[in-house]
Amino acid sequence: MRVLTIISGVLLVLTGVFCFANPGETFLSLAFILGLIMVISSIIQGIAYWWGRSDQTDNNGWILTEAIITFILGVLVLSGQIAADAAVPMVFGLWVMFSGILRVVTATMINRSNKKANFVWTLIIGLLCGAGGLCAFLNPVIAGLAIAVLLGILFVLQGISTLELGIHMPHEKKEKKQKKKKHKKRKEQAEM
Repeated sequence: MRVLTIISGVLLVLTGVFCFANPGETFLSLAFILGLIMVISSIIQGIAYWWGRSDQTDNNGWILTEAIITFILGVLVLSGQIAADAAVPMVFGLWVMFSGILRVVTATMINRSNKKANFVWTLIIGLLCGAGGLCAFLNPVIAGLAIAVLLGILFVLQGISTLELGIHMPHEKKEKKQKKKKHKKRKEQAEM
């Protein structure tokens, strides 16, 4: 699932780059691509959550919360419910800001003594996403930026956030081996 989450982050970053490459486009002309990538990303995050549930040790519900919100927003974008260019910066700003807040909350749950680098990166990415989303939400006409450029910035921030999540996900192979060893030890102790 780690690889799929990284792929999801790369897709979000590439979508942001696509928006930068088409700065004169309106939201409606970009909506299908944006909505499709959001739905794909949310499904991948949902699968990552369910896959990680089997172990119950390093899992948190924030991944599922973010996946649900991303899915709902992606469906709204695909169905054409967000059509006004004035609403786009606020809606997407809230999305990225919420993601940033979730990363900051996640950073507070990380065992800092064992995973100091993970804590630092998660906190920095969370603060950047939160600030970028808040800026887009509060000031939608940021220095005259075109909607496509603003969406590009927000999608790159969200993509980096998802990449960070994927990079710092626990390795499944190591966990499965450790689980098998623990199970084997318990079984041996029970037999004695």
